Amino acid sequence: MYKMLESDREMKKTKVLSLMILISLALFASGCEEELSAEEIATKMQEKGESIKDYSCIMHTATYANGEKIQENEERVISKKPRMMKSWTIEQGKEEVAAVSDGEFLWSYDEGTNTVTKIKLPEEPLINESDYVGLIEGFLNKTNVSLLGIEEVDGRSAYVLEAELEAKSEENHSLVSRTKMWVDKETWMALKCKIYDSKGNLMIETEISNLKVNTGIPDSEFEFEVPAGAEIKVIDLNNLEVPEKMSLEEARKKASFEILVPEYIPEGYALNYTMIDYKTALEDQSHETVILNYQKEDEFFHVTQTIYEDKPEEDVMLAQTAENISINGKEGKYTNQFGEFKLLAWNIGEFEMTLSGFLEKAEMLKIAESIPEPALENNKK
Repeated sequence: MYKMLESDREMKKTKVLSLMILISLALFASGCEEELSAEEIATKMQEKGESIKDYSCIMHTATYANGEKIQENEERVISKKPRMMKSWTIEQGKEEVAAVSDGEFLWSYDEGTNTVTKIKLPEEPLINESDYVGLIEGFLNKTNVSLLGIEEVDGRSAYVLEAELEAKSEENHSLVSRTKMWVDKETWMALKCKIYDSKGNLMIETEISNLKVNTGIPDSEFEFEVPAGAEIKVIDLNNLEVPEKMSLEEARKKASFEILVPEYIPEGYALNYTMIDYKTALEDQSHETVILNYQKEDEFFHVTQTIYEDKPEEDVMLAQTAENISINGKEGKYTNQFGEFKLLAWNIGEFEMTLSGFLEKAEMLKIAESIPEPALENNKK
């Protein structure tokens, strides 16, 4: 469930974290012959991946909603083992440093607030030469991988691989149905990647060009200079905690406000567990969130209720792609841009409500409209 909550937050995460995910895609190293198996891919991946000490490239990424492109960006990236990375955003031909990892900290700078964010990387690396191999091995073991053929990407010959994900469940709640990767026959890095939602619509497309491998990039390239007078905000990823699962009664005792519970639940569903999540190290706004997880065999949906100390800015992607709806006379947003996975967002008083899952729109609206207004005197304990 906590992972599903993170899915709801993906649209609100920083550019730095999005970049880290894209880098992990670019690092996908694989091998295959005409006879393809997951074991052979994992073996080649490890063999060839270990020989790559550094690389540089231009990375172009496009994001889609319901098959239509809604955002695209271009970045120049350099990377070096172990755990060093630097990226520049490219806009109208001009480059600006976006993020730097020196192996111990991930640095980024917000010119608007003159603030440097310094993230202490976890002891167990998020991205490095060994972890990414383990990550991809696990991915391949849970998918059906096939070789579609050979194509050229940026003048390089590449194997075209397609992986289909297993059926959804609470443990495997991915919104992705399949992934296509174009793997360079020379370096065994992914030159191109396409990710599709559960309805087969393209969600994300990443392509790299001007790839150069093992050019001897010096460590000095990954030193971050703090601008004069900038405030430094330190975040330690080792301190992140996963909320515990508890009963609704236990949650009511711990929450600082009245927990809102829907009166209508679709047939066959029952409340499975409740969690309380507080502000994490990756977010700027102080908040408290209660998550209700409802389950029916391998189907599920979540109702989240959040109260912020300072209301965050409206989610840009949600505003661009969502349908305006009314819930008991209040404005809300509904989107199915993730395929079968739907998202409903609205406010009840000072609470930000979210309903997410694999339900039909009519059912989601019926659940949302059954959530009663809180008693004013009981809003906060």
